[in-house]
Amino acid sequence: MKPSSMPTKFSRFAWGLAIFCMPILLWPLALLVSTGFSKNPVLTEGQINLFSTFFWIYPFILTIVARLLYKLHTKFPKFAARLLMASMVIFYSFFSYICLVSAT
Repeated sequence: MKPSSMPTKFSRFAWGLAIFCMPILLWPLALLVSTGFSKNPVLTEGQINLFSTFFWIYPFILTIVARLLYKLHTKFPKFAARLLMASMVIFYSFFSYICLVSAT
């Protein structure tokens, strides 16, 4: 019988991936919020389009990045962990930028 490739416990990397993908659960809320960007007089047309598009596609981006990182982790665990941290910083920085700009 072939041994299972499924993990038997949660590693620190798996917890990191779970935290990285947590915003996917808020996607229905993001779809509702994305329509409100067009009503904000402070935002330019380009920002409205960028923010709305980001709020519609971010779950797909996070899922694809998480899957690639999981596959990479099997062969290069340290490199995958560094890329996970960089991905988290980039995503949450962009998300924070959207929140700060649209709140004014």
